[in-house]
Amino acid sequence: MLCYFIPADNLPMVPVHLLFAISLVLASLSGHTLTAVLLQRQRTGGALMVLAAGIVTWGGLWGLTLDRYMALGTYTDWVQGSTTVITESSVTGALNLVGALQVLVSGTLLVLLARTGRRLRAR
Repeated sequence: MLCYFIPADNLPMVPVHLLFAISLVLASLSGHTLTAVLLQRQRTGGALMVLAAGIVTWGGLWGLTLDRYMALGTYTDWVQGSTTVITESSVTGALNLVGALQVLVSGTLLVLLARTGRRLRAR
């Protein structure tokens, strides 16, 4: 998706991927820490608001970039309007599997966080 904003040839992809991975980890740890503290202090409403803020942010980013996520090709293909729709490409099955696994892992972690967060004690 990033390659449709800026040609991939103009970016050092290893540092870009590393920076992207670090930003995802930091965002998730920040949300987890804030949610854990709120659950420890019996502020379930606040924890739900953190969850809602994350969902709204994620949804907003998807909404702004969905056309790019649904295309498969290079920057030149995107500019020329000749990308392949991702649902018609050979990677559709793998992407569906990854998506299902993300939902399963995220749901499991949320349930575990809600259960164990109530037992932890803030110091």
